Amino acid sequence: MENPDSPIQAQTEKLKKPRSKFKKWMRRGYFGVIHLLALFALALITVALAAKFKWTNDGGNVDLNSRYFSKMAGKYNQGFQTDSLTFAKQERQMYQNVGLLAKFYPHNAKMILDALHRSGDITIALRMLDAANLRMKKHKGYMRELQRIEDQSKEASVSIYPWANYREWKEFCKVVKADSASIDSVSRITGVESRLIVMCLVGEQIRMFNSSREQFKKYVIPYNRLIMTTNRGYGVTGILQNTALKIERNLYEKSSPFYPGDYYQKCLNVKDSFPELVNDTIEAHKHLTIQRLMKGGDHFYSYLYTAFFLRQFQAHWEKEGFTLAYRPEILGTLYNLGYQKSKPKKNPSVGGSTFKVGDKEYTFGGLCYEFYYSGELMELFPLTSEPFVPTKKLQKTIVFPEPKEEEVPVVAE
Repeated sequence: MENPDSPIQAQTEKLKKPRSKFKKWMRRGYFGVIHLLALFALALITVALAAKFKWTNDGGNVDLNSRYFSKMAGKYNQGFQTDSLTFAKQERQMYQNVGLLAKFYPHNAKMILDALHRSGDITIALRMLDAANLRMKKHKGYMRELQRIEDQSKEASVSIYPWANYREWKEFCKVVKADSASIDSVSRITGVESRLIVMCLVGEQIRMFNSSREQFKKYVIPYNRLIMTTNRGYGVTGILQNTALKIERNLYEKSSPFYPGDYYQKCLNVKDSFPELVNDTIEAHKHLTIQRLMKGGDHFYSYLYTAFFLRQFQAHWEKEGFTLAYRPEILGTLYNLGYQKSKPKKNPSVGGSTFKVGDKEYTFGGLCYEFYYSGELMELFPLTSEPFVPTKKLQKTIVFPEPKEEEVPVVAE
């Protein structure tokens, strides 16, 4: 049995202690490296799995202005600018908004104007303003002024003329644009300002807004047509049968006080007829004159006879030393009432048939006056300094082919 207190045993213990500490640290180091390698391997595996299953993708947060961005994305699409009036309104509002922004951040306002001048595209400036306005939405003073600008813009879109605020008027404007080529052609041939011709069309069609509202909805809105006013007359300008026949006679009867001159006989092809229109037993529809006015789709003759009518009134008044060149209200009154009311004098009366549009009552002449000076459809049918081009001037500028000898004009009686 060993004695722990013996010198030999004590010496043996002293030799064993250093060796045991070394092994102990070796073991710790070994297992430490093993653990580190294991952790590293685990990390690699975790990264690989995270990449495979997209655990590391950042789901992100929904921006508080997400709905605003979506709204702005579709704001300036192809239907944004519909006409010159809409463009002018947007341009005015844009410059007002830039001016407001310049009060607070002139640097940003200048960059928006620079972008507009470089591109020439107003929608670019408006998009930049939308972004700036989003940043400024917590600025109470700025937002208050911006709201005032928007309110003024809304007020500016309402016309002082009530009839121009109806949906029917907007639809009518779309339709009449399709006839602008025919109207301009008649205007060039006859020398009657296109706006005067359209004025008579407007008078006839606007009174349909109430009296024939269902007709308007049925024909104009879905089919882009003008109403053929057969209950009052023929064609889209509502010319009565007897009036149409007299218009033609006045082109050839030099003794008539309404004879406008030899030139205007060349403006009418009296042989034009459209027999496919005679589909009923109404005797008047067999007249070539009425067939011309009834021709659907192409309203050239409606506008031509309207121009003749106005030109004949002007000829009558000129012979008596007066002019109707700047009296659309008198021309509208005479157009509505007929030849028998044409009595040249210094202070003629304005009137004609009365009708209501909405809750407002109009006379035909008064409505013609309002439209003529309203500015509506001005881009297509502008006011000119010469409502009636002198006949001598027309004869020099308009050349018609010479008719064959056998083509003798035949005027309906």
